[in-house]
Amino acid sequence: MAGAGVSAEPDSLPAFAGTTLSQDALLQTLANSPSRQFKPIGRTSVAFRMRTESRVTAGYKVKSRNLERGYQSEIAAYRLSRLLLMDNVPPTIFRRATRKEIKARFHKEKLARWSSVRRSTSWEDDGTVVGAASYWVKGARRGLEDEKGQWQVWLRIGGTAPPGKMKLAEDLSTMTLFDFVIGNWDRYSGGNLLTDRHRTRAFLMDHDRAFAGMNEALYERLLEDLTRTQRFSKSVVDQLVVLDRDSIRRELGHDPSHSSEPLLTESQITALLDRRATILSYIAALIQEHGEDEVLFFP
Repeated sequence: MAGAGVSAEPDSLPAFAGTTLSQDALLQTLANSPSRQFKPIGRTSVAFRMRTESRVTAGYKVKSRNLERGYQSEIAAYRLSRLLLMDNVPPTIFRRATRKEIKARFHKEKLARWSSVRRSTSWEDDGTVVGAASYWVKGARRGLEDEKGQWQVWLRIGGTAPPGKMKLAEDLSTMTLFDFVIGNWDRYSGGNLLTDRHRTRAFLMDHDRAFAGMNEALYERLLEDLTRTQRFSKSVVDQLVVLDRDSIRRELGHDPSHSSEPLLTESQITALLDRRATILSYIAALIQEHGEDEVLFFP
């Protein structure tokens, strides 16, 4: 299925969806721009809307007592999206903050939540906390979860997306593939599927449950969503074909935290590659039945 010239580690990435912003430039800002404010937004995790002096806003999810590796999953999911040439997973990078910094810049209208945040956070012995800073997509809208039955029809052989929705259909198709690859079973709870204001692109975020072990019921839920999709992006599938352990390790290694604590364990990478093999087998069977042009329908 892979075309000529496909590389497991692409030389260039598209700008982030709906912008002219370089993903790498955004990562540098997210990692290094001094903070101005922390507004708590998390319910099941410790997370903030973090404003920075550069005027770039981040979602900042930190290591918490009930979700020790969640922030690492966020970073790893973004790194995997790069290998698939996706442009709609918000750039995400490791960032460390101090308790003093967060308390001093805590949103004044949310001060009643400080004690709860302090108790739930996994602070280091030096009073710092580690976490994942993600680009905050301004103006994003919720609601696609409620329309799942409608847009799933677009992704089947013979299905047709409404006028102006073809790129959205492509995003949703890639989402089902991406979620299966990373083992993300939590897409449809808590507003994790957002669109731009025109509802022509989907943004994929909140991956703190990805890469974890799954029971049979969760796996079957992911598999059902995958097999309801019959049309995929050729470029994403081509990248999936050439994905291997070495390219994953190298991409994860670009995050500043990876040298001190790997973002994914070897067993997590093995499970990821097993899910990749399942997807490619499913797509190959579809192509045999319907033809490559019908299955690799999106660019």
